Amino acid sequence: MKRLHSLWALALGLFLGISSVNAATGVPVARYDFGKDPMRYLENSRLRLGVDLSLGGAVTLLEDKKNGNVNMINSHDWGRQIQMSYYSGPIPYIGPKKEEPHKAWAQLGWNPIQSGSVGRIKSRTLAFEKPDAKTIRVRCVPMQWPHINVEGDCIFEVTYTLVSENTIQMKARIINQRQDKTQYPGRHQEMPALYTNGPWYKLVTYTGDSPFTDAPTTNIVDKADGKGWPWSYFEATEQWSALVNDSNIGVGLYQSEVIPVTGGFAGGDNKKGVGGCKDMQTGYIAPIGTLILDYNIDWTYQTYLIVGSVNEIRRTAKALHGPPVAPSWRFENDRKGFTYRGSANDSGWPIKDALQITYREEARGVIASPTTVWQAERMPVLNLDAAFTFTSTNQAQRVVVEVVTFSGKHIAYPLKVQADGTRQSYSIPLAVNSQYSGAMKQILLYMPKANGTLRLYALQGVLDKKSK
Repeated sequence: MKRLHSLWALALGLFLGISSVNAATGVPVARYDFGKDPMRYLENSRLRLGVDLSLGGAVTLLEDKKNGNVNMINSHDWGRQIQMSYYSGPIPYIGPKKEEPHKAWAQLGWNPIQSGSVGRIKSRTLAFEKPDAKTIRVRCVPMQWPHINVEGDCIFEVTYTLVSENTIQMKARIINQRQDKTQYPGRHQEMPALYTNGPWYKLVTYTGDSPFTDAPTTNIVDKADGKGWPWSYFEATEQWSALVNDSNIGVGLYQSEVIPVTGGFAGGDNKKGVGGCKDMQTGYIAPIGTLILDYNIDWTYQTYLIVGSVNEIRRTAKALHGPPVAPSWRFENDRKGFTYRGSANDSGWPIKDALQITYREEARGVIASPTTVWQAERMPVLNLDAAFTFTSTNQAQRVVVEVVTFSGKHIAYPLKVQADGTRQSYSIPLAVNSQYSGAMKQILLYMPKANGTLRLYALQGVLDKKSK
């Protein structure tokens, strides 16, 4: 295993043009020479984006040329900007040289971020490239935010691409190289974190059960409403949220993989609408996926940064989203945002062909899908592709499939399964239950109260093409 780790480090070092690596982590020790000016830019006729190579390539500038040509991004400290941020155990996280975290942030646990640490130690950029006029790519060694000066035992890679007049695609990749091989429970991951200056204080989204039907939007935070901090948690069912100014113009995020979002405004009502890049007051948005980050995971998500009015951001998100589809997950090489409860756990990264899940009799195992939204009338059937094995004597109990309604009610479907390890396809007629009506948001699989294994290949909804 150590030899494989060393080969990975050597290959990465050759790719980056770096010959020296940290013996403990395998992370290259050199720093990219960005010269006197760390800023690099992407722009078109509508927007300008600037990344800071002294902060791991985090976005410190975003301007909408059509609407004031003013930087919207806050950089009061190295925890702001638009940047990658990840969370895992243990809590608290103790550094490799027994470094203790800052007491105010110890509860965050393992938390590498792209810009720098609470001690204002900047992340280390490893590589930069601009292969064409529309693309910037940066690699860095992040810093553990809760510590004064502890590097992350991982590498971040981020690619920013201009995809339309008002939209930038952000592809964010984490390559873990942790020595601690514990599989910690899934935690909320910021995908990404976005912080704005005081003028962009109003947090707008759509939280209803009929996405992309032009239903009214919701102001999560508004002027003089006393809201903003602590951060709000909400479900952005159109998968976009925006921070805008008094004229309803600003910046939004569209995240196709997750619906939960946290955000708000810190600084109080009297600071809403005023302030600059170094001021304390700030707006905040982060789409959050609940994800397991294995010690060796190599995982990428993509999010879109959209500038303009609320209506323009919403229209752009709708175009990116496309027509409604049934929830569909195939676990060929990824968990697809699924997490576990009780005794359920899987075999770890990498994922190949299926999730290899184990569970025990003493604590019932549960497999939970990410939050999504679909209309029951459009999806009458759910297909499960799986192989079950019960290894204890208590094998009479059935698997229970539960569908969670948009209002939080659980609809149970007992499912008799073959428990000899044979791969089978099971069709679950959701529409036979009269409670299955309206908007739905999650699927749960309850394992029998038994020792056993599950190879989960796919979970796929079937659309009723006749419905509209």
